[in-house]
Amino acid sequence: MTLTDNKGMLPLNRILLVDDDTVTNMMHRRVIERSGRAHAIDVATDGSEALEMLRADLAENRALPELIFLDINMPGMGGFEFLEHYAKLRIGEDVQLIIVMLSTSLLPADHRRAEADPNVHSFCDKPLRLEKLLELVAAFQARKTTGRSAA
Repeated sequence: MTLTDNKGMLPLNRILLVDDDTVTNMMHRRVIERSGRAHAIDVATDGSEALEMLRADLAENRALPELIFLDINMPGMGGFEFLEHYAKLRIGEDVQLIIVMLSTSLLPADHRRAEADPNVHSFCDKPLRLEKLLELVAAFQARKTTGRSAA
């Protein structure tokens, strides 16, 4: 698969994986790399590290990742706590960003809570599959071309 396969879809500049599990991060990184849909992949092992990465990007006027895959249950700051802090960041309305909750949680309450958060695009079961990644990249690009916020 090349970078322009799948209906001319171009790769994203950056994807951020937020998960405390090393094996999961390796598997998801491999899916993303094989897809050719991201120029860079960053990894944070909890919500606090992810927030620090985003704050550093904002402070240095660097582009934020266009897609964040966020685990729910992590030691330290978990996914839902990350979302509370993320909502307080001063991110311009013109920033195109999609947050996807990835989890093995079977709890309906987790699904409902994720779907109720305005910053969450969708809730997906682990592991990340190529088809889902391509769907999300397409969703990001569709929102980018319409000028709507992707959050």
